[in-house]
Amino acid sequence: EHHPLRTADQEPKTAEFASLNTAAERRAKECRSAVMPSLRHLNFRDYDRVYEPSDDTYLLIDAIGYDVDAVEQSEGDDGGMLRSNMQQSVEIGCGTGTPTVYLAKRIRGIRCDEKESSVEDASSDNNKTCVHYVTDINPDAIRIAKATAESNGIPTEHFHAVQCDLASQLVDQLEGKVDVLIFNPPYVPTPDAEVGSSGIEASWAGGSNGRVVIDRALPQIARLLAFPHGVAYVVTVDDNFPEQISQTMNDLYGIRVVPWLRRRAHNEYLTIQRMTPTRP
Repeated sequence: EHHPLRTADQEPKTAEFASLNTAAERRAKECRSAVMPSLRHLNFRDYDRVYEPSDDTYLLIDAIGYDVDAVEQSEGDDGGMLRSNMQQSVEIGCGTGTPTVYLAKRIRGIRCDEKESSVEDASSDNNKTCVHYVTDINPDAIRIAKATAESNGIPTEHFHAVQCDLASQLVDQLEGKVDVLIFNPPYVPTPDAEVGSSGIEASWAGGSNGRVVIDRALPQIARLLAFPHGVAYVVTVDDNFPEQISQTMNDLYGIRVVPWLRRRAHNEYLTIQRMTPTRP
């Protein structure tokens, strides 16, 4: 899983993207740290079967939290990219379900160290009906994500876990309807032959440039996002050539990609790419 910091060929090709990276690093330093949902229901054996939350997970929920904070501090939808009355979210490759459960608790007005029944809910009635879909090809991840939602007080009718490849079973149903999409892909460069497992290896093996799974997911992300308020949060490392991803999404689908939060973690730079549609 280890790979070196970016090489010269992975540096941004344009001054604009380099500037966006710099702004994302600054934003990551300024934002408050998100509080993880409870994972006390999991044990060491579970982490033999599903990806254990790590630095990429923490940065991902920090990015989501940053935008939820912006909505909460604004009047209506003008202060933040996220829609204040979300209806549907999708997480591709959910693992433990941590990011979606974090989002669900935040928009329902629940602190992440509490269950819904222990607080006075301050969220809108619309957010109480938001339905969260999570997918994973790993059956253990589906089981564990459901347990994470239950352990954190998310009603079962508002949390649907679907075992499938990427979001293949949801695209037709939810096309153009997803307010928030979350994707922490297998981004580690590996031989292509390692891609496609239905076990824990599927959580990190990304193939050539760590892009095999990412590139397959991009058309689905474009189809799922609602216009104009849909937002996708996608984890990348510099090995993935994220500037190329940005160009592809803009040229093919009219999706704007902005490095939103960026942080060095051990031997790599992690970046949350925030994707928003610019046309229906």
